[in-house]
Amino acid sequence: MNSPEKPNPDRAVLIKIDERHHDQRLDNFLAAICKGVPKTHIFRIIRSGEVRINKKRAEAKTRVYSGDEVRVPPIETTNNQLLEINSSQEAFNKKSAAQLGQSIPVLFEDDGLLVVNKPSGLAVHGGSGHSQGLIECLRALRADTHIDLELVHRIDRETSGVLVVSKKRSVLRRLQEQLRQRSWKKYYLALVKGAWPSNLHQVDLPLLKTQASEKEARVFVSSEGDHALTKFKVIQRFKSNIGEFTLIQANILTGRTHQIRVHTSASGYPIVGDDRYGDFELNKILAKSGLKRMFLHAARLGLIHPGTNEPIVLEAPLAPELERFLHSLQAVPKS
Repeated sequence: MNSPEKPNPDRAVLIKIDERHHDQRLDNFLAAICKGVPKTHIFRIIRSGEVRINKKRAEAKTRVYSGDEVRVPPIETTNNQLLEINSSQEAFNKKSAAQLGQSIPVLFEDDGLLVVNKPSGLAVHGGSGHSQGLIECLRALRADTHIDLELVHRIDRETSGVLVVSKKRSVLRRLQEQLRQRSWKKYYLALVKGAWPSNLHQVDLPLLKTQASEKEARVFVSSEGDHALTKFKVIQRFKSNIGEFTLIQANILTGRTHQIRVHTSASGYPIVGDDRYGDFELNKILAKSGLKRMFLHAARLGLIHPGTNEPIVLEAPLAPELERFLHSLQAVPKS
């Protein structure tokens, strides 16, 4: 092609991937070139097979690489009035997202990395029922200075803690290569129901992910699933008039969806506040006591800095609501 095509409302176009979009997820690539098009529409045309990479069907998570050709179907707009409405709504959403982005604590930043302490309840990206995710908020906040912000990895919406964002495509590629090699060291803090056994140091159970609905995934222990290994360490035991609890450290050696949540629940010690794999009756009681979220926090992450090639450790303090709940419990003296 002599010049790059752009999405067209009247016909399908072929767009060749350049270095700027190399190694980007298909849904993120389409969101970048289809300005103003809702993510829900982007997901729909991908699922329907209207979007193709090198003439083959692809998924939203499929990555595009330099030289690939992506078929983009006609992106239709109804009329000029609708365009004005959409433009006004987009401006409102960006302002709202930027305001939310200001409240996200920054843990570390340099010319290639932005590391934040993700709040619980905030999805890492929009879509799947969430119009504004963390990455959209950061992009809106830094629209004038950083145009290449990308998520390096993901954590659950309900989980708080360390989240790494790249500011350069080259940094993104290096960090994702570290992820593929499983060289990151990820440590979480979780409060579980009951007295976690001191000799239960690891859980090695395969996990199978199923799509319960378009917006919700569930994960089960299954021999047909993927290998999943989590190491555990008891940090502190607690008791209260509600029952016993244990604060544990979880080190995930494989990055499966909901891995810690399913491994703790399958072992008989669900994470408190977990509305998917937890003890629902206990959760209702705890909510009245002030804990209205899941007690799972990405506390520490070790990686190799992509610029200096030196190891760095990134840490995020517990959210105030988690600290308050721990202080409401009675710590059991260590024997």
